[in-house]
Amino acid sequence: MTPAPGPSAVASAPSAIGLGTAARSGWIDVAKGLGILLVVYGHVARGLANSGIAIDPGWFATLDALIYAFHMPLFFLLSGWFFPSSLARRGPRDYLATRVATVLWPYVLWSLLQGGIELAMSRWTRHPLAAGEVLALAWAPRAQFWFLHALFLISLIALALCARRPRAGVPALLAIGLVTHFLQQGAWPTALSTVASMLVYFAAGAWLGARGWGDGVLRRLALAGVLGGAVALGLVLTLAPSPPGDWVRLSGLIAAGLGIAATCGLALVIAARPGGLARGLASLGRASMAIFLAHILVASGVRILLAKGLHLGSPSLHLLLGVVAGTLLPWWLWQRVQGRAGMVLFELPPAWRRRLAGERAGLHGRPMSAPRPFDR
Repeated sequence: MTPAPGPSAVASAPSAIGLGTAARSGWIDVAKGLGILLVVYGHVARGLANSGIAIDPGWFATLDALIYAFHMPLFFLLSGWFFPSSLARRGPRDYLATRVATVLWPYVLWSLLQGGIELAMSRWTRHPLAAGEVLALAWAPRAQFWFLHALFLISLIALALCARRPRAGVPALLAIGLVTHFLQQGAWPTALSTVASMLVYFAAGAWLGARGWGDGVLRRLALAGVLGGAVALGLVLTLAPSPPGDWVRLSGLIAAGLGIAATCGLALVIAARPGGLARGLASLGRASMAIFLAHILVASGVRILLAKGLHLGSPSLHLLLGVVAGTLLPWWLWQRVQGRAGMVLFELPPAWRRRLAGERAGLHGRPMSAPRPFDR
């Protein structure tokens, strides 16, 4: 893990640049809510495994493989979904300023904050950390913050391709994403390899978002994606029991598409039945950037308290409390700082974004609207 974040609706009318814009649908917040729960669970479970707390290896390995096959590609796709409408609404300069304020800023701030805390506690952890590892954030992102690092770089690529000719730029972005996904090599630097592998999902989201389809069409596409993806994945695994690198990347792409389609399809179903579940997941989705940024610190604190302070080693208890606290405490903090100075923990204030964009009174005909988590 896309950026990286509330409240303005995304316009649904076609824009002046000629691209249809993505309508703000409730299912998207629900999908982000489902996705962020998977992110928190995955990191809590891996934290338990890495700290030596006994956890069933078969159960852990199976769920870990399933979740990591698609949960971060999902966020790249949802971030790309709003790229055409955001670019049309803001213009290239405002779009870039917003990306700096809502993706680059929290990346730098929380990389230093979490890295500083890990550095201070290195003597008590199983994996000591050096100061150089914390300060190398420009080219070597730490922990979960690789998502924001890659998302910002991918946003720059998308902006460079689409700023002048968005109609041609979005399909070109998708083509480049497919090529780089299969060309990535193990010898590439990790940050570059991540951008190469994740660009295709952002580009696919941008292509889907530019179509402006309604929820009914998307529901049918999600169902077709699940069924088609299952068949294709089965064929790939059958025909290539010991696959070379390209087969691995192809099967990974199919598995990610299958997981994304299933998650979006489930989100569409949940959002179509308004109730407590839909409202709760949508609320988590709107706070997904805050949860993403803070959940590891919270979950790690819970694990240390239970294991070191209370001497409790039950993996089920650790998983339950780690996921609940890692999700709800950042969500609560995000709710509390809305409209207050504390929001700077998660994004730069609108006045700073306007300054970054070079905005002056009367220079632009439209104000900058507040972005949403992981939409950017």
